[in-house]
This record gives sequence, structure tokens and C-alpha cells, in this order.
Amino acid sequence: MINRVIASLLLLCPLAARAELPPALGQLGDISALQPPAVPSPGRPAPKEWTVLIYVSARNNLGLEAINDVNEMEAAGSTDKVNVVVEMGRIKCDPPFNPFAPAPKPPPQADWTGSRRFLMVKDADPAMINSPVLAHFPDADMGDWRHLAEFIAWGKANYPAKKYLLVVGGHGSGWRGVKPPPGNKGIAYDDPSGNHISPAELAQAIKAGGGVNVYASDACLMQTMEVVYDLRASAEYVVGSQETTPGSGWNYEAFLKALAARPGDAFAASQAVMTGFSEFYGAQKQSVTMSIVRPALAGELAKKMDKFARLVAASPEDMKLYHEKKWGLRSFEDEDARDLYQLMKLYFDNSPTPAVKEAAREVIIFLSEKFVARNDAVGYKSRDANGISAYFPVFYLNYKPKYEYLTFSRDTYWDELVKAVVDSKK
Repeated sequence: MINRVIASLLLLCPLAARAELPPALGQLGDISALQPPAVPSPGRPAPKEWTVLIYVSARNNLGLEAINDVNEMEAAGSTDKVNVVVEMGRIKCDPPFNPFAPAPKPPPQADWTGSRRFLMVKDADPAMINSPVLAHFPDADMGDWRHLAEFIAWGKANYPAKKYLLVVGGHGSGWRGVKPPPGNKGIAYDDPSGNHISPAELAQAIKAGGGVNVYASDACLMQTMEVVYDLRASAEYVVGSQETTPGSGWNYEAFLKALAARPGDAFAASQAVMTGFSEFYGAQKQSVTMSIVRPALAGELAKKMDKFARLVAASPEDMKLYHEKKWGLRSFEDEDARDLYQLMKLYFDNSPTPAVKEAAREVIIFLSEKFVARNDAVGYKSRDANGISAYFPVFYLNYKPKYEYLTFSRDTYWDELVKAVVDSKK
């Protein structure tokens, strides 16, 4: 869902073995003391083909959109092959103010607060959530990775399936939720607590919850190399957008009905997500991006990016090249996110150094033939979006030192290259 304050937030705010390893699960916290609430159903159900776990973080200005999303989930409902298990956390939100129109009437149930869990039961009421509430947390912190981990484990224990698809929805801004230092960006951020889930914490939550087959972000700007690198052991496929997304988010009815109609393997499930987003908005002539990538290959891609970074850093001519050609690169809502394929194409087409051209070519081929399984760049505003972004600021003042705290930065020379290139233009 689109972060309505993203523009202001962005304005404010061989591999090298360096620094310490990413924090272990025990260092980030312990979820063993969290007791999952009992599900009011007799016995353990037989496994279905899929359980879709949807974590909707709307304890922010998405509280009204979240109600609409959950009603879309009910329009599809759970089936004999697919469980749809949801946690929605929200706060009261006023409808958008329009001085030229009568004050809009809030939708039913807009006074709900806290966090509620549901097993979606199909109904035809587009305004009311009628699925029974299985658990209620009056003040759950949706930005706490441990709460997400407990939700994953709870959903899998009580609604077993052969395969699992996790969706995390809410505001998103890619890698910028890295901790430390403290920041107000990430995914699933929670206004009352001021907390959010960082890329490393997202990976830890999925690991602690027992893993999933597909992970998908219903959030802005999450399909970056830095985020996917942290998720490299979390799922078979990662689905997300390089760009901001419309405020209404996915069409969950279309997504879940497509999955129920063809509950195949993990790639088929990932394609069902595309049905509910890029295909849906494309039919409406809106510009959106969405891609499916293979996170298990992120380590190999990181090695190729590391090689490229070291070669460019050793070449004064190639250090200058970015500043000479950067204005022709694709610009996202986060102006410092470069489309990785397009960035490599810039160097392949223009570098005077054969070794740099070859390193760029290797990244291009790996992206197009292996890493990106499907890329939907729909509409005229989405041209030159090729499925995955990476940080490369336009100006030296835009460089964020907290970028160096990322797992990807610790494991590669990319952050050193980025800083050297932007600093060279001071």
C-alpha cells in the first residue's frame, strides 16, 4: 500500500568478510515465551494444499484500507484446498478530508482497534467482516518481528498445509528500515509503538515461524537487492514491487480466487499474486511494477555485484561514468533506488574498461536468465523497471550511513563503491 508520506520521509531521512555476522535469533529476542491463543475448533485439521498467512499492519493511516482488504479476502474465502488466515491490526482513522465534497461516512467497523485474527469464511457482504474472530490483542505491536513470528507459527500449527504463502502488508520503504541506527522506515510499521520490522528482522521472523514457500510484500518499494539478500534463506520465491503501490493495495479477491483455482507449486502461487496486482491494475490502465525473484540465488548475485563494485572502484574513468550518465536512469519514488539491470546496462554500454563491461554483462545475464523469474512493468510510468532495485544515490548529500549496517553491505563492497562514487562529486 502506498506510503502517503513517503516523499517527505525520503527527503528526511571474492566477498569481503567484514564486521560481525548478522545477529542471531537469540540476540534479537526470544519468541518462546509467546503463547499462541487457542483456536476454537476441535482437533487438528487435515493439511490443505496451501495456507495463506496475511499480516496486515494498519496501525497507521491505512486503517480504512485494511477493512476493505479483509472484505476482499472474505469475497474469496477459504476453500477445501486453501486456508486464508489473517491478522489485522489497526487504529481508528478518519476518512480523507475533501473541502469540495460532503464529509464521507466511515465504513462499518471503522472503530475497531487492536489486532484480530481470522480464518476467512466466504461471504458476499462487501462492507462487513463476518468471519469469526479467533483471537484479539488489544495493543499488539505489529512492528515487532516477534509478533509476526508468533503469527506465522500459530497459523501453521492450527491450519496446516503442504505449502505456505506469507503476505506482509502495510507501509514499506525497502532497505531503509535497517537497524541500527533507529529509523522510522521499514515494513509493517506501527504508529502507536513507533516500531517497524527491518529486513533482517523480517528474515528472522520467517525463520522463527518455521519458514514459508512464498513471501510477498503488499507494500511500497520492497523489491530491492538489499531486502531480498536478507530473505535468501526464507522462501522459494519473493514477490514485491520496486515502486510505490496504489493506496488500495492488492485485489485480494482476484489473487485468492486465482490461487484456489490453480493451487499448484510455489511459482504458480507467486503468479496468483500477480493476478491480484499487476494484471488487475494493468487492466485498469494504471502504471505499477511487480516481480517474482528467486532469493536462493541472491548470494550468487551478490558475488557478481561485489566483483563489479571492486572493478569500478579501481577505475577512475568508471568512477566518473555514473555522474555523466545517471540522468538517463529510471527514477522511482525513492529517487536513490536504481533499477539494477538498467544500472549494469549503463556500464556495459559506456565503460571504457573491458573487465567492467564483462562484470556488468555477467550481472545482466544472471538477472534476466536466473534471478528474476517474472517481471511485470505495467504502464508508461513503469518502463525500464526490470524486477530488482539497488541503492545508488543521485547526490552525495543523499547518502545514508545507516546503509552500511545492512547484511548486504557487510558482505559486499557495494556500500564502499556507492560512497566513493557519490563522494567523488562533492
